[in-house]
Amino acid sequence: MDDDTKDISTRKDIKGKEKLKSPPKTKPERATKYLIKQTGYYFNRLIHKKNVMVAIGIISIILLSVGTLAMIYTQDHQRILEGVTVSGQNVGNLTQQEAKSVLDKEVSKLLDQTVKLNVGEQSPEVKLNDLGLILNEDLALQEAYDLGRTGSIFKKVVEKRSTKQGLNIDFTQEWDQSKLEKNLKGTLEKFNNPATDATFQVSKDNTMTIQKEHGGLIIDSDALIMKVKEINIYQVLPEIKVDLKEQKPLITAAQLEDQKITGLISTFTTNFNTSETARSENVRLAANALDMAIIKPGEILSFNKIVGERTIEGGYKDAYIIVNGQFVPGLAGGICQVSSTLYNTGLLANLAIAQRSNHDLAITYVPLGQDATVAYPDLDLKFNNNSGGYLLVRTRTTNNTLTVEFYGKVKPGQAVTIGNTIDSIVPATEQRLVDETMAHGASVLKQKGQPGYVVSSVRTVKINGAVVKTDQLGKSRYTALPKVYSVGP
Repeated sequence: MDDDTKDISTRKDIKGKEKLKSPPKTKPERATKYLIKQTGYYFNRLIHKKNVMVAIGIISIILLSVGTLAMIYTQDHQRILEGVTVSGQNVGNLTQQEAKSVLDKEVSKLLDQTVKLNVGEQSPEVKLNDLGLILNEDLALQEAYDLGRTGSIFKKVVEKRSTKQGLNIDFTQEWDQSKLEKNLKGTLEKFNNPATDATFQVSKDNTMTIQKEHGGLIIDSDALIMKVKEINIYQVLPEIKVDLKEQKPLITAAQLEDQKITGLISTFTTNFNTSETARSENVRLAANALDMAIIKPGEILSFNKIVGERTIEGGYKDAYIIVNGQFVPGLAGGICQVSSTLYNTGLLANLAIAQRSNHDLAITYVPLGQDATVAYPDLDLKFNNNSGGYLLVRTRTTNNTLTVEFYGKVKPGQAVTIGNTIDSIVPATEQRLVDETMAHGASVLKQKGQPGYVVSSVRTVKINGAVVKTDQLGKSRYTALPKVYSVGP
C-alpha cells in the first residue's frame, strides 16, 4: 500500500466504529481521494436510513390493517355473542328481545318447580315461586349482551374469541324473606305441637290455682330456611327433611308456686258522701274497673292503664274536681278518691312508687301527704310490683265506703306504717266580693276556704318488729284556698 492510500485509510475510534481520518493538508490528490471515500460513506448511511423508513411504513400499514380487521371483527350487530348461555339457555346470536323471550320461559319453568317438605310420614309440596324465590333475568341478560361491546378493541376481540368456547351466566337469585317465612309457617303450622306455659286462675275468694306446663315440639324454622336457600334450582329438586326441635315453656308451675298469691298483704278504706250521687257513681265505676286486675312480678301497676279513659259513654258524670287551685265541676269528679285509696294500699304493701302527684288543694278523705291525683292520660299513679310475686287488686264499695285490697306473696312478720309531718301552714286569706243584688250590709259565705300546707311523708317497714327500711316519700305541697264572702253594697 502506497503512502497516499495509507493516509486516507479508515481507523477505528474508541467505540470500535470505523471512522475516516482527517483529510491531508498537503497533496491535492490525497484530498480528492479523501472526498471520494467520504461521499461513499455518507451514501451508505443514506441507504440504511431509507430501509428503516420503509420498515416503519410497512409496520404502520400492518397495524392499520390489523386495527381495521379488529374493528370489522368486533362490529356491533345488535346480537349476543356466539357461545353465550344464560342459566343453560343458548342466547348466542340472538337479539335482546329474542333472548328475553327465551329466558322468560326458563324463569317461569324454574319458579314453577315444587319442593317436597318431609315431615315424618307426610310430605307437603310447595312451589319455589310461593316460597319467595326471585330470579333477576334482566341483569343476566344485560351482562350477556354487554360482552364484546365495552372496553378497548383488544378486550372486545378477546371476549368474542373466548365466548366461542362457551360462557354461561346464571340468574341472580334472591329470596323474599317475609314471603318465605310466611309460606313455610302456613304450610307446616299443623305439624307444630307448641309448648304450653303453666297457668293460674284466681277465684273470687282470692285463691290461686295453678295448672302445670307442657313441653312441645316445633318446626326448626331457621334450619329449614337455610336448607331451602341452598337448593340448586338447575337440578332435580331434593326432598327436604324438616327438623323438629324441642320447645320449653316460658313459665313453669314451679315458678308460679314461687310467685304464688298466698294471702292478703295490704288493705285501705276511705269514706265518701252518698248524698253526692254523681261523685259516688264515679267512684264505683273506677273501683269496678280496678277489681280483679293482676300485676305480674316486676311489672308496672298503672291506674290510667287499668281504669282507662273516663268518658260520658263510659258512664262517668260531672262532679267537682280541682283545677288550678279551685273546686270546679268536671267530668269524672271523685275518681281521685279511688286513686288515693289505691295509693295508700300500695304504700302499705311496700311497693315501689313509680309515679305520684298530690292535689293542688288539701283533701279530707285521706291524711295529708297520702293522696294521689290522676288525669288521663299523662297524670298517672304507678307502682312497680317489686313484691316478688303476682299481685291481685280487689275493690269493694258499700253505701259510703271504698276499700282496696292487695293479695300477693305474703311476707311473714312484715308491717308497714306511714308517718306525716306538717312542715308549714299557710293561713287562708279572706275575700269579699260586692253583690249589687244584695241588701246593704248583708254578707253570705260563698267559699269556706282552707289553709295551705307543706307535708313530709315517711314509710317505715318492719319485720317482726325490727325496722328494716325507711323510705322518704317526698313533700306534698297544698295551696291555700281563700275564704270568700259575698257582701251587699
